[in-house]
Amino acid sequence: MAVQNLVFDWDGTLADTYPVISAAYEYTFKQMSMPPIPYDKIKEITSTLPNRDILGHIFNDRRNEAKEHYYSYIEHHHTKKLQAIPQAAAFLDFAAKHKLNLYLLSNKTRKYLLAETDKLEFTHYFRKIVAAGDYSEDKPSLLANFAVFDNQLPPPDSIMVIGDGKADYQVAASYKSLCAIYNPTNSYDGPEPDYLFKSYQQLTDILLTLI
Repeated sequence: MAVQNLVFDWDGTLADTYPVISAAYEYTFKQMSMPPIPYDKIKEITSTLPNRDILGHIFNDRRNEAKEHYYSYIEHHHTKKLQAIPQAAAFLDFAAKHKLNLYLLSNKTRKYLLAETDKLEFTHYFRKIVAAGDYSEDKPSLLANFAVFDNQLPPPDSIMVIGDGKADYQVAASYKSLCAIYNPTNSYDGPEPDYLFKSYQQLTDILLTLI
C-alpha cells in the first residue's frame, strides 16, 4: 500500500525551537544556581522522554521550582524568534496537494504548540494534533500514539513517522510503520530508521517513490 498518512514531530522537525528550549533551560539553571547541562544533552533528553518526565529527570525534587522558571521564560520568548525548519513549509504544501493525511504528535503542551503552529501558519495542514497533556500518557506511549488515529490504526505500510529523535522511532515502531529522521548535522544517535534525511527536498524525493 502507498504511504497516505504522515505523522510529524514538531520541535526540531518542523520548527527550529531548540535554541529557545536551550535558552529556557539555561535561564532555569541560572535562577536555581545550578550548573547548566550542555545543549546536546538537553536535546537528547527532550527528544527522548515524555514531557511530564523531563523536569523531574533533570531537577529531581526541585521539579516544581524549575517548572515555574522554565515556563516563565517560554511564555515570553517561544514565538518571538520562531522559524520553520528550511523547506518544511514547502514540504507540507507538497503533501497537502498530494492529498496525504497529515498529523502532529508532540511532547509540547497544547497551549505553546498551537501558538507556534499558528505563528508559522502550519495549523491548517493537520487533521489532528496530539500534544503533551492531552491524555494521561504522552508520546511515545501507545495511548498518545494511537490517539493520533482515534484508536483506529490504518494499515502500517500506509504510515510514515517523521521526526528527529528516539521517541519518533518508538512511535513508528508502535505503528510498525516507516520512520524518517531529520538528521542534517549527523547528530542523531538512536535506532536505525528507514530513512535519514538532511533536507526536506531529499524527503520529498523519497516520498515520491512511496505515494
